[in-house]
Amino acid sequence: MTHTTHDENGNENKTQYNTTCTVHCSSDERCGGVFMGGAFILAGTAFLLDRLGYLPVEVDSVWSLWPALLVWGGLVNFLLWGRGGSPGWGLGLTAAGALLLADNLGTVDLRWGLIWPALIIAAGVAIVWGTFFHKKSSHGKEKGEISAGRFETNIVMGAREDTVTSREFEGGSISCAMGGLELDLRGAELLGEEATLDVKVVMSGVTLFVPPHWEIVSRCTPVLGGVENKARRPGAPAVEGLPVKRLVITGSIVMGGLEIRL
Repeated sequence: MTHTTHDENGNENKTQYNTTCTVHCSSDERCGGVFMGGAFILAGTAFLLDRLGYLPVEVDSVWSLWPALLVWGGLVNFLLWGRGGSPGWGLGLTAAGALLLADNLGTVDLRWGLIWPALIIAAGVAIVWGTFFHKKSSHGKEKGEISAGRFETNIVMGAREDTVTSREFEGGSISCAMGGLELDLRGAELLGEEATLDVKVVMSGVTLFVPPHWEIVSRCTPVLGGVENKARRPGAPAVEGLPVKRLVITGSIVMGGLEIRL
């Protein structure tokens, strides 16, 4: 992503701003890698046992063991409790993975007509619990200031607070998986009349703070998630003395939430 400035001769200078965040931890605690590394180990072990013929007869296919990844994700959240892990997600992922795994192995018979509404409720409880937990632990979040006109933020099992101060903001992209992000745009200003912010939220909570004269247009696609817009909507009265600017939010939200506030 580039940020454009101009020197005294009017020539353009472009700089790049990218930020990547894993779970907040010290150098010997590569927490983001714990989940991915464990997931690869579980998958490799399952395929190896399948090739050797050691899988239990109850297992029809190695692919039926995929809910074990959810269980592992829940355990990682418990293991990293206080260092970025969320007990809400830990409980929800472990329970959901265990139930799905038991169903695939024939131990229990899930009635999906009742289970999928329960999963939606569980996702909502986990989001609320995780949001509360992160706010209480805000001192452990990574913080940064973004002065570039465009930016890209990637978060995996972490928490971050970023403040955008660019007066030539052109947009950016956010990717957040099993984490949390607070992005403060109240000190920024759009370069033109409109900018686009692309978000990809998976099992995470993202909060955007925007200026009162920005018009927010949400074109996100939620899947077991939602968008709550508490900021200025199209057609609202203009703020006196300030031109209306428009921020278009695109992307997808899967089992997560996006909150837009003033």
